[in-house]
Amino acid sequence: MIDIWSAVRWWDEWQMRILVLASLCFQWFLLLAAPMRKYTIPKWFRFCIWVAYMSCDALAIYALATLFNRHAKATSSCDYGAKASSLEVLWAPLLLIYLGGREEITAYTIEDNELWTRHTMTLVSQVTVALYSFYKSWPSSSDRKLLFSAVLLFIVGVISFCEKPWSLRRASINRLVAMSSLMQGERKKPSGLDWWFTELDDSYKCWKNKREGTTPILSQGDKVHLILSDLSLYAAERTLESQKREAGQQVLETLNPDRKKLKVSLRQAFGIIYTRANVISTPAYLACHMLLVPSLHIAAIILFATSQKHGYNRTDVKTTYVLLCFTAVLDVFGLLISELLYWLLYKGNVRALCENIPGYNLIDWVLRIVNPKTGWLLKCAKLIGYKEGYFGQEGHNTYGLVSQFVTASLLSVSDKNTDLASYRSLAEDNWILGSSELKVCTPEKAHQLCKSLTESPFDESVIVWHIATDLYFRSKPPKSIREVCTEAISNYMVHLLKFRPEMLMTGSRQHLLTETMQRMEGILKGKISRRGASLVDKIKKKVRRRAEDKKSPYSLINDACKLADELMGIEEDETRLELMYRVWVGMLCYSASMCRGYLHAKSLGEGGEFLSYVWLVISLKGAKTLADKLQMPEPKKNAKTKKPEDGDKKKKDESEAGSSINPEIYETDLLLRQWLST
Repeated sequence: MIDIWSAVRWWDEWQMRILVLASLCFQWFLLLAAPMRKYTIPKWFRFCIWVAYMSCDALAIYALATLFNRHAKATSSCDYGAKASSLEVLWAPLLLIYLGGREEITAYTIEDNELWTRHTMTLVSQVTVALYSFYKSWPSSSDRKLLFSAVLLFIVGVISFCEKPWSLRRASINRLVAMSSLMQGERKKPSGLDWWFTELDDSYKCWKNKREGTTPILSQGDKVHLILSDLSLYAAERTLESQKREAGQQVLETLNPDRKKLKVSLRQAFGIIYTRANVISTPAYLACHMLLVPSLHIAAIILFATSQKHGYNRTDVKTTYVLLCFTAVLDVFGLLISELLYWLLYKGNVRALCENIPGYNLIDWVLRIVNPKTGWLLKCAKLIGYKEGYFGQEGHNTYGLVSQFVTASLLSVSDKNTDLASYRSLAEDNWILGSSELKVCTPEKAHQLCKSLTESPFDESVIVWHIATDLYFRSKPPKSIREVCTEAISNYMVHLLKFRPEMLMTGSRQHLLTETMQRMEGILKGKISRRGASLVDKIKKKVRRRAEDKKSPYSLINDACKLADELMGIEEDETRLELMYRVWVGMLCYSASMCRGYLHAKSLGEGGEFLSYVWLVISLKGAKTLADKLQMPEPKKNAKTKKPEDGDKKKKDESEAGSSINPEIYETDLLLRQWLST
């Protein structure tokens, strides 16, 4: 029989030790694991980091409440109880240090930065309660060295606690948007108290501005700030041109995309938002963590070691030594340990953020569901929230190939402010389709192909082209590098529609993919091979039979089958494969350019997306992004005089009719018609 009261007495004796040591373990886990958030780690491990991040503050606050609750119940008549509780009170400032968090995980999601006011109120309340309780709980008969040690640790705890809301405020969205003021010319040198809280890079730029005039000096971190704040680089160029033409040319010349610089930019973007990278280089932070904090920790340990500890519980004394030493190492050498971890991860060739292309193949997933052996397991797992790829990352082998090909396609664009949406029209200004591909895209030759590019909504186009591409490669497996890239981009775009529809395109309808999968299940019921002509023929026959009978026709799957037939009808294999590749690159770049910088920044905290890498290339290249479309007017086309032809009779009639009515109404009507046609 278990002695319940004995277990209760054991828990009363060891409760505070377990809580404080557990808080210390959580801090060390975050120190070692948080740097890995900048790399492609499994989702289950990222979930463990989230649990530790959410639990460490709650555990420290609960430990503080338990500590002073225990001391309130202690009786002054029991000498041992008084001494034991006074030694435990020394752990209170250590818990404040833990509440300050780690430099590498100030925020877990981008929304945490907007809660800096809440953290400030928590700071004031927790420090006030801790100081008051410490004042009321500390016995006057204790050794003064223990008291001085506790006071020094309280100073460290308050400093550590103050840094968290400070860094959160500097990483808020309003602060990022305010960075656009860097483009406005002369910057004044900070003086007095402001100098201590200004990053050293900014101080250097202000000093250089004073010598070289009003030329804006942008570091790599400044450029990241500007892009994350959804600032239009084209609008920034126009602003600079209005002030100083040479300055605008100088800034945009430094914004050339380079693969190594792109990786650095992504890591800097992550550091600005989710770590204390935006405050580490300030003189105040450096002075505290290089001089003040190490001195206070060393002095606190020496005072505790030389104090009178006779009569205290030996277990509490050993626990205090462990807490003091490991907390000092955590605070003093935390940044050094993080940099060492970064170096080890770099030498281990661990892929950084966005260096991964996950895929989601619609037909493969449906085949797993309809499999009688494993289908029921997947359906049960889906009910409890399982998502494909949770226990591993996919797409490691294709990232290098796809990134090289996509970057080369974007760098080949010579014109600035190129409209990446032009791939959806078959006009001469189509940036992605060459002349050889445009010839086969005429309505007379490929009606379904033209419809999927120019008439269908973007989310429908992604599904139709994905199924058509998959059907083609199931009958003819990919062999060349370009074919592998085409299949990888196709699967990746469906992955975005499945798991991140807001990044694929604003207003993307995720339910379209769900409905298409459900209808594909009805087609693929029964045992069938995963690849080959038999699977493709079964899908096409079933869809055609339903379309002829007009019984719940699978519209998107039917369009995909027609598109696959049209692709197979292209005589030249090289032209067909080039067309498919270019269409998918156009879809990928269009989706990246139409996604807000806020969503890209948010995805970095959740593991990152390859789409953010493409978006960064597009932004630095100078192509037209969403910010450009919203901020800058459409370029005016040069008016050319034409002789009236028979084909222009309708326009002529409209012009003559418009001359007899109010010019403002007529102009508004023409603009409305033009907008509806586009």
